[in-house]
Amino acid sequence: MLRARSDDAKDERRLALLNAALDEFFEKGFSATRMADIARRAGLSKGTLYLYFESKDAMFRELIEALAMPNIARIGQIAEAAGSFEQAMNGLARLAPELIRTSDMPRLMKVLIGDAHMFPQIVQHYRTELVERVLSIMAGMLRRAHEAGEIRVESPELTARIVIAPVVLSGIWQAMFGHQREAEVDLDRLFRIHADLVLAALKTGASE
Repeated sequence: MLRARSDDAKDERRLALLNAALDEFFEKGFSATRMADIARRAGLSKGTLYLYFESKDAMFRELIEALAMPNIARIGQIAEAAGSFEQAMNGLARLAPELIRTSDMPRLMKVLIGDAHMFPQIVQHYRTELVERVLSIMAGMLRRAHEAGEIRVESPELTARIVIAPVVLSGIWQAMFGHQREAEVDLDRLFRIHADLVLAALKTGASE
């Protein structure tokens, strides 16, 4: 295998290694995967792999960064750009099915759940860098809408968890059963219903 010399070639090789790592982690579990397995799947030598990543932990951390950060930015942009809470919820309802169907986030979630006890530091990193940041965005959106009189919410922080819960469940469902046609879920409809339910519930008693 020729050595990657340009920055673009190095980035391409790094991405190939990350994709191979996620495939291995998803199929075998984090603890059972060896660095040699990842290198073999990527079509590279183990020595080449170590030029890019010092350990499986380092690879998993970078997977979190590569998969989560762009999606967090998109969620934040929807929350900030919306002119109302209803617009924000409708925007998120359109984004959620896309993330579940087309991104690798569901597979990442399955790996974390399956081997969480084996790498607590990485799980903590996932919680602080992804989960808590999404919850913070949602809580801020809820708080602003409450202060504007659009909705009535007792605890933005706890309500944010209720709003996000169907996304988590749908992601886990997709990772576990997405290959089974009879288990397919109409995600677009599901999240439209969810947005309607949240709006109806939180608008009750608003501005009273």
